[in-house]
Amino acid sequence: MLQKIMSSTLRSAEIVPFLVVFGMAVALASCESPGSVGSGLSDSKAQVQVVRDTIEVVDTTGFNSFSGRYAYFSAGGFSDPLFGDLAATGLVKPSLPSPDDSLEENATMKMRIIFDSQNVYGDTLANQSFEIYRITEYWRDKAIKLKDNLTLDESQSLATFTVEQEDSLDVPLDPAWVSNYYRKYAESDDANADSVYANEVHGLALVPTGSNKIIPLDAQSTRFVIENPETDTFQVASSQWAYQLKRQNEPATAEGKAAVYNMLEQILHFQLDISDVDITGPSIAKAELVFHQDELMMEQSVSGSVRRARSRSAQLHFVSPEQTPDNLIAGTPVSTGIYSEEDQAFHFNVTAFMQNAFINGFPENRKFYLMLPADGAVRASLLTIDPDSINAPELVITYLNNSTD
Repeated sequence: MLQKIMSSTLRSAEIVPFLVVFGMAVALASCESPGSVGSGLSDSKAQVQVVRDTIEVVDTTGFNSFSGRYAYFSAGGFSDPLFGDLAATGLVKPSLPSPDDSLEENATMKMRIIFDSQNVYGDTLANQSFEIYRITEYWRDKAIKLKDNLTLDESQSLATFTVEQEDSLDVPLDPAWVSNYYRKYAESDDANADSVYANEVHGLALVPTGSNKIIPLDAQSTRFVIENPETDTFQVASSQWAYQLKRQNEPATAEGKAAVYNMLEQILHFQLDISDVDITGPSIAKAELVFHQDELMMEQSVSGSVRRARSRSAQLHFVSPEQTPDNLIAGTPVSTGIYSEEDQAFHFNVTAFMQNAFINGFPENRKFYLMLPADGAVRASLLTIDPDSINAPELVITYLNNSTD
């Protein structure tokens, strides 16, 4: 069972009084820059006070979450000194051609890979090699999960390719696979050809044969190009896409830090106790949760052309633990935190949420969950959770005090 994050009394409350106009205090919640508190306020009879309270207990948890039909599907490998040895296998299946397109007998079929070079995870200048194998097991991209393990026919490679520094590549596929697992369905006159193809052909797996970098393939732009010897070349889109990820040899995280991965692979969770905070909901001008990223440790653990794909935002959910992760995948976050380079932290504006909490209290049996957005790329962050650190996670409340004492 988790301990309470905040002590029954404010652990390190810091009261900063100054004069403001009430109307401008309301504007503070939407107009203030992420790293500042109480700036830009002018004279009034009301005092603005700022309470900072350290979040004392933050824990991690992880889920085997869905990995298909995101904006990207990843493939490649990288040995990360902070986050372990990663191997991502991309899964993709071509659609059948439209009735207006025909696949001729000696047609060549290529997989046109388009990837996001700005979100490569690993050595951006190194070569990353792959083998393509036939998937031999039925799967659906809306149901497959990150840690699932599909069976592949690795007795015969359908293609070998290497990604260098380019952001696109055409990979010719084995003509035997095209003939036996694609053409007969593409050229079939059977009215049920689509459903038969869906059940009998399971697509292709992009398996890394090195560990230099992980590449996020653009799901909408990746295509299969069919070059006919006599008629026009045409393209078909992917009908399914996803990826599987193995993470091994993960080193122990430094004391006072927490590794956070996207795709719900590892997230933070915590609770808040505001029972002894003497603030009324309507008096709150701004409330913010702040979590600092350890940029120094992340930067010092890599060098040269190696980089990690970063998240510039994070999501904060407040949900029942018994219903996770289902309530996290499609749920609406309490707040989307924006990363600030100024103080190297994610800032979550929870003003309306905390105003309501001070009036009505927190619903029972719910916890806060902090997660990096899931988009199919591989991303990681190292956050400080040590309550004794200068960069400890904290709840910052700016409120109006109309007392004449």
